Amino acid sequence: MAYYKYIPRKRFASLHSGLIRFTQPGAFNDPFEMPAFKAEEAEAVRRAGLAGLMGQTGAIMRGLMAGRIPEAASIPPILYWTGQVGAPAPRRPDPVPSEEAIERIRRIDETFGILSLAGSADNLLLWVHYADEHRGLAVEIDVEDPAFTPSSGGGERFQLAAPVRYVGERPRIPETNEILFEHFFVKSPEWAYEREFRIVRRLASAAETIAAKPYPVHLFPLPPSAIRQVIFGARVTAETRHRLIARARSEPLFRHVGFAQVTLDPRQFRVEIGE
Repeated sequence: MAYYKYIPRKRFASLHSGLIRFTQPGAFNDPFEMPAFKAEEAEAVRRAGLAGLMGQTGAIMRGLMAGRIPEAASIPPILYWTGQVGAPAPRRPDPVPSEEAIERIRRIDETFGILSLAGSADNLLLWVHYADEHRGLAVEIDVEDPAFTPSSGGGERFQLAAPVRYVGERPRIPETNEILFEHFFVKSPEWAYEREFRIVRRLASAAETIAAKPYPVHLFPLPPSAIRQVIFGARVTAETRHRLIARARSEPLFRHVGFAQVTLDPRQFRVEIGE
């Protein structure tokens, strides 16, 4: 089955050299991607709860020293964690993750990377957002190509692959050592237009790692056999298009790759893909 990777033209060189990036969840443009936002959110809840409890303790001590039982003594401590008293909670009442759980979530950015692919090559928003405003490319990748897909298993050959589900409810953070991989495949319904398919791998199995901040760049092998087609954006010049095609067809491993060009429909807000 084929999916598409929208990229700026400058990244074609990386694909041509047989490498593709798997990105840490925290480096994605959506702050709701786990783990970065979730860890910060959980830490905010924890701090708000502690501040409420400290305030309650101080009120109780002052009341007792004055010879009376203060009203604060009758408030269940859990109400401070849920924001029903004191400062409002940053999210709805849910069990608050422990510091250990928060730290495990942060470590996911050091362990796993995600390759995000789209379900179509004619999405107007994806061309603008990810393919340099039609100056880039959409590369058709066969995710079932045997040379690209490692067998399921642990260690360096670990891989999970599935379509993204678009739902309104965010998965909860587990309080165990278990990694809840559901987080990797759930997004808000606002993103449904992408029809995204994701592949998750361990960053330790990357073929190449480039130092960068805030996240290193991890590149994984992309065999030429997994590349089926390269589609040029509407703003790619004929000179650039001919140069890249000639370069690819000069090498035997890429002679099977097809090439196409996006054109703008003159009557509707849509694109046509043709030779």
